[in-house]
Amino acid sequence: MKRDAETREGNDAGTQRRGDAGKNRRGDAGTRGRGEKERSRLLLSPRLRVSASPRLSFIASPRLLLLFAILFSIAIASLRAESTNDDASARARNLHQWGAVTLFHGLPSDRVRAIAQDRDGVMWFGTERGLAKYDGRRVVAIANEGLPAGRVLALKIDADGVLWIGTESGAARFVNGDFRKIEETANKVVTAIITPEAGRAILATEQGVVFDCRKNADNSLSVKAIPQEPLTSADVDHPGQLQISSLAVKNPKIYMGTRSRGLMEIEDDIAKEILSRPRPFFIGAIEVDTRGRLWFGAKAGSEDSGLYEAENIQHPVKIESGIGTVTSISIDEHGDVWVGTEGQGAFRFRDTKKLDHFSFAGTAGGLRSDNVYATFVDREGVVWFGTDRGVCRYDPHSPRSEDISQDRQANFIRTLFRRKNGQLLCGTNGGLFAYDEKKSSWRPYTQFQGKTVFAIAEDDAGRLLVGSSTGLYLDVKPEQPKPQIEEEIIDESTLPIEGLSSSSQTPQASPAQQPQPTPTPQPPNESVRAIEAFQNSLYIAIYGRGVERLDGRRRTLVWPTDSTDSHLREVTCLHADADGKLWIGTAHAGVFYLTGRQVNQVATLDKLREAAVWAIEGSSSGGMWFATGKGLYKFHAEQLTEVAPGVDVRSVVVNDEQSNSPQIWCATSGGGLLRIAIDPEFGVLTSQLDVEQGLSSQKAFALLWLPAGEDGDELLIGTTRGLVRYSPGRRAPFLAPTRILSRRLHATEELHAGLNLDYPQNSLALDVAALSSRTFPEQFQYAFILRDSANNVIKKKLSHDAQFLMDNLKPGTYRVEARAFTRDLISSEPLAFQFTVARAPFPRTTVALSVLLALALVALLWAIIEHRRIKRTSAELVTAHHDLAGARLQLANEAERERRRIARDLHDQTLADLRHLMMMTDQVRANGGAGNGHEASIDPAIFRSEIESVSNEIRRICEDLSPSVLENVGFAAALEWALANAVAHAPQDSKFDYEFICPEDFDERVELERGVQMQIYRIAQEVVTNICRHAGARHVRMTVGASTEGDFLLEIEDDGRDFYPHVKKEKKGRGLANIRARASLIEAEINWGRSQRGQNLFTLTKKNGVKVVREEQEIEA
Repeated sequence: MKRDAETREGNDAGTQRRGDAGKNRRGDAGTRGRGEKERSRLLLSPRLRVSASPRLSFIASPRLLLLFAILFSIAIASLRAESTNDDASARARNLHQWGAVTLFHGLPSDRVRAIAQDRDGVMWFGTERGLAKYDGRRVVAIANEGLPAGRVLALKIDADGVLWIGTESGAARFVNGDFRKIEETANKVVTAIITPEAGRAILATEQGVVFDCRKNADNSLSVKAIPQEPLTSADVDHPGQLQISSLAVKNPKIYMGTRSRGLMEIEDDIAKEILSRPRPFFIGAIEVDTRGRLWFGAKAGSEDSGLYEAENIQHPVKIESGIGTVTSISIDEHGDVWVGTEGQGAFRFRDTKKLDHFSFAGTAGGLRSDNVYATFVDREGVVWFGTDRGVCRYDPHSPRSEDISQDRQANFIRTLFRRKNGQLLCGTNGGLFAYDEKKSSWRPYTQFQGKTVFAIAEDDAGRLLVGSSTGLYLDVKPEQPKPQIEEEIIDESTLPIEGLSSSSQTPQASPAQQPQPTPTPQPPNESVRAIEAFQNSLYIAIYGRGVERLDGRRRTLVWPTDSTDSHLREVTCLHADADGKLWIGTAHAGVFYLTGRQVNQVATLDKLREAAVWAIEGSSSGGMWFATGKGLYKFHAEQLTEVAPGVDVRSVVVNDEQSNSPQIWCATSGGGLLRIAIDPEFGVLTSQLDVEQGLSSQKAFALLWLPAGEDGDELLIGTTRGLVRYSPGRRAPFLAPTRILSRRLHATEELHAGLNLDYPQNSLALDVAALSSRTFPEQFQYAFILRDSANNVIKKKLSHDAQFLMDNLKPGTYRVEARAFTRDLISSEPLAFQFTVARAPFPRTTVALSVLLALALVALLWAIIEHRRIKRTSAELVTAHHDLAGARLQLANEAERERRRIARDLHDQTLADLRHLMMMTDQVRANGGAGNGHEASIDPAIFRSEIESVSNEIRRICEDLSPSVLENVGFAAALEWALANAVAHAPQDSKFDYEFICPEDFDERVELERGVQMQIYRIAQEVVTNICRHAGARHVRMTVGASTEGDFLLEIEDDGRDFYPHVKKEKKGRGLANIRARASLIEAEINWGRSQRGQNLFTLTKKNGVKVVREEQEIEA
C-alpha cells in the first residue's frame, strides 16, 4: 500500500492553491526592484531596436510608428501598474509593524518634537502643547507647576533614571515623582540634551549658550554656562544669538550642531568652528554610533542629501541622495542609523548603506507623515517617530513576510536549510531557491522547477543533497546541476551483514543481516522526505519504501527489510540525536530508533501511532520532541508528555535544550506559529503568532533558527504563502503593581516592608501591569503564586487577567510572587512581597459573649418549653372556647326553645282561660246580672275589654318569646316585619319613616342556621328598639345583602342623634351588651359608625352566610 507524498499530506499544496486563488502575493521590495530593472532592460534591449536596413524601411511609416508608440506606452503602463500592485500588497502585508499614538489617544498635540523612555519602559513625548507619558495602555498629559510652559523640544533619561526636559521657556528635571525647574535656563529655548555620564547633563539653547549641569552630593545642581558670552549667528538674514540645535560627545570633546555656523566643538570650555570639507552650515542633528563615528544631519534640498558620516571630522562623507533636510538621528543597539527628515520620511542605514526608506505612501499610511521631527529607538529595538501627525511606532523585528517567487507554488515552503557558508536554501512545492544577500532576493535552481522539494542536506565534503518528489539529487549546483542518481539500490532483505532488521512489530531488537549487493533499477518518482547524517553516513527517508543508507553514490535499503506492513514504509522524517540514535518517524506506525545495527521501538511511544509524525528534535538525555498531526509531545525519562494537544504540528525547533526552560517553536498547519515554554512552576506555557500578528498564512510547514545575526536571533517560518522572518524578543518586560487592596488601598512603597492585615482582615487583591514595546497589553500572560510560611503553595493562577485575589486566608505569614510573560514568553523579574494575616486577640469579649450566649440558649430552651406549654394551653383554651361557644349557642337555643314552650303554654292555656272568662262575661251580661238581688257594680263590657287587653299583651309576649314570623314568612321578611312592628308600637312622637332593602332571592341564598337567624333577628330588634327609644330619628333604612365573598351583611342607618357606643357613659340598660353578646355568640362582627351621608350606621357581618352566585351562572340563568 504505497502512497505518494502528496496524497499522504492531504494534498496540502492543491488545497492551498485553491485557497490562495484570490490572494496572489508578489515579491518583496528587493525582488520587485530587481524584476522591474530586468523588464526595463528587456524593453530597451538592442534586439528590440528597429533596424534601418532597406528591408525594414516600411517601419518608418507614421502610422506604424504611432501604433508602436501606443503599444509601447501600454506595455510600460501595464508593468508600472503591476509593480504598483506588488508594492501595495507588500505594504499591506507588513502594516502590522506600525502603530500610532495621536491626539485621539490623548496626546496634547499631534506635533511631537522629542521622545524618551524611562527605566520602567514608560514612553515620554514632548509635544507642541506640553509633556505626555504613555505606559502602553493610556496617554497622560502632564500639567505641573514645576514644568516650564510651552513646547517641549528635548527629552533625555540619564543613568540615574532622571528625566531631563527642555522646553521653549527653560529646562526642568523629573526626580522622584517631582518636577524641578532649572532656574539658570529660565526663558531660554532648550533644543537638545545629552547625558554623557552619571549625574551630568549638557543642555543646548537657541541663545548661543550651552549649560553644563552636574549633580552635587546633596542632590543639588551646579549649572555652568559655556561659553560665558553667548555665541552669535552668522546668518545675515537672522542676526543675533546663535541657535544651537544638537549636541554630541566624543572623546572628551563636545560637538554642537548650529544653524548658520555649521559644526562646532567645545574643548576646555572654549567653542570653535570646525572647518571641514564639505561644510554644511545649518545642522539639525548629531549622533555618535556604536563604532564611535560621528553622524550629523543638515539642511538640504529635496533632491540632495543632508546626511553626513564623519569618521574623519575634517572630511565628512555625504550619504546617498534624495534624503533632503535631516531633522533627527538615532542609533540602535546593532549600530543601524535611523534618520528623520523634513518631507522625505525616515531612513535606515547600516555602514552608510541604505536599508530602508519609510514614507507615508511607502508604508501604506503606517508612517503617518513624511515630516519626521524626532526618532528614538527604545530598549527593545522598536523605533518611534515623532511627526506632525502624532507618534508612529515601528517594530523592525516583528514578522516580515516576503515572497520566494511570483509563482504561487514556489511560495508553498516545505523546508528551509542553511549551508555551512551561511547561504539560505528554501525547498518549495515549486522547486529549490537560494537567497542572494546582495540583491535581497531569491533565485531559483532551474533544474527543480515544478518539483516539490522536501529535504535539503550537506555532507562533510560540502556537497548539496536535495530530496524531492522525483527522487534524490546529489552535489546540486545552480550552474551545473547533476542528474538524478541512477546508482544501484541494494535491497537488504537478502543481505545478511550491512542491513538492519526491524523490530517494528515488537519493542525488542533483532540482529542485522549481512548485505549482498544486487543491482536493481531505481524506482521512478520516489518521494524523498528526509536526509540525515548519522555515524559517518547519510540516511534518506523515502516515503513508501523506507530508510536507505547512502555510501558515496551507493544506496542500501536499511529498514524495513522483511515486513509486509506497508505503514512501516511510510517514513516521514529522520533525526540523529547526540546520544547515538537515529530516530525514524512514520505516518501511521509511530516512532522507531536505530542504534548501530538494530531498529527498536519504545512501548511508551505507542500513542504516537494515532497520528503522523512530521518532525523530531532533541536528544534522549535532554528530551525528545515529536511534532505530530495531533499535537506536540515530549519524551523524557521514559515518560511521554502531551505538550500542545489538538494541533497539527509540522515542524519544531528547540533552543537551549539543556536548560530548565528551553525555547520551543512549532510550525502548525492551521494554527500559525506556536511559542512553547516549560515553566518550573506552571508547566507548559503557550503563545500563538498568527496572521493577525504578521504571518502571511495560518499554515506553516518549516522552521529555521538563525542565531545571532546582524539583527540578532532570527526565526525563519515557511508558510503556504511565502517566507516570514521573525526576531523574537529577548528583553524581559517591566512589571509593576498598580493596586493593592485589602480594607484600604495600600501604597506600593509599603511592599518593601511587607503588609500587615489587621484582624479580621483575611483577603488581599493584587493588580499588576506589565510593560513592553513589542507586546500589547492584552497579549501578556500573568502568573501568580501564593505560598505560606512553610513554602507550601496555597494558590496559583496563570491567565491574561492581571488581578490576583487572595481570600479566606488563615492567620499567618504569606509570600506572593507575580510574573508577566511577553508574547515571546519572556518572563519578567518576579514581583514578590510578604504580608501577614493577624490572629484574633484573646477572646475576652468572645468568652463573655459565649457565656451570655449559653445563658441565652438556656433561656431560649426554657422559652421553647414554655412556648410549647402555652401553645398547648392555648390550643386547649381554643378548644374550650369553641366548646364554650357551642355551649352558649346551645344554651341560647335551649333558651329559645324554653321561650317557645312558655309562649306555647301561654298561648294554649292562658289565652284559652281568658277566652273562657270572656265567654262567661258574655253569659253574665245575658242573664242580666241581677239574679242575686244586688245591683251590678262592674260593667261586663269593661271587664271584657280588660280581658281582651290582657290577651293581646299575652300574645305580644308570646311573639316576643318566640317570633313566629321567622317560621311563617322567612328570614328577610321577618327582619322587615321587626322594623315595621317596632314603628307600629312606638309612641307617636318616636315614629319614623323606614325603608327596607333586600334582594328578591335572598331567602334562597341564605345558608344561616335557624339559631343564627334568631340571634340576628334579636340583634336587629334591639337596634331598632334603641333607635325608637333614644335616637329621635325621622328616617331609618335597613339593608340586608351579601358581599362578593359570600358574607352576610346587615346595615341599619338612621338620621337621629349621633351615637358613639365606645364613649363611656352611665349604663342604664343592657341593650348594647346584649347585642355584643349575641354577635359574639354567632361569631359575627358588629360596628357603629358613620355612613357616607353622615348618618348613624350599624353594621353586622357574618362570614360565609350567603351562597355566592357567579356572574356566569347568572348569565346562563
